[in-house]
Amino acid sequence: MTMPTGCSIWLMPTGRTFEELSGIISRLSDQYTTPRFPPHVTLVEGLTGEEQDLSSRTMRLASHIRPFQITLTTLDYLDEYFRCLFFHVEESPALLETAQAARKLFHQGRDSRFMPHLSLMYGDLDPATKRQIVHSLSTNVKPTFLVESLHLYSISGGPEDWRLVQEAAMQE
Repeated sequence: MTMPTGCSIWLMPTGRTFEELSGIISRLSDQYTTPRFPPHVTLVEGLTGEEQDLSSRTMRLASHIRPFQITLTTLDYLDEYFRCLFFHVEESPALLETAQAARKLFHQGRDSRFMPHLSLMYGDLDPATKRQIVHSLSTNVKPTFLVESLHLYSISGGPEDWRLVQEAAMQE
């Protein structure tokens, strides 16, 4: 598994939804000795360049986007470290338009791997363990949350090294 480098733009829940999802991530991390990370939906990743320029572009992008809803759908897992266990995210027009605008602004082509999701666990667990977690995980997380800002994160290294570079409020 290769650790990421550069920066990513995240869509993050706030308030109670943030707390509930953080709690699930923490409990799973404690139980399975996996990394902790803030709950988020990755909009674009692999951004390189000066952080000041990336921050400026993130603020410009946010200024052209209205707040919108993220809807969590089914719980799922893949045989991938960073998609070990996650909620799928509904591909709403607002989300897809925002992702397209971000790719254009940051000069990225179409990302065929773009699968909006909110991870609950990173790691290399066997499929049987993941199935057991999916079946046993009870959550009272509200399935929708309002996104009102973009979060530019430096994601070089492991999750313990990630840090917020810029939070940019969306246009009201």
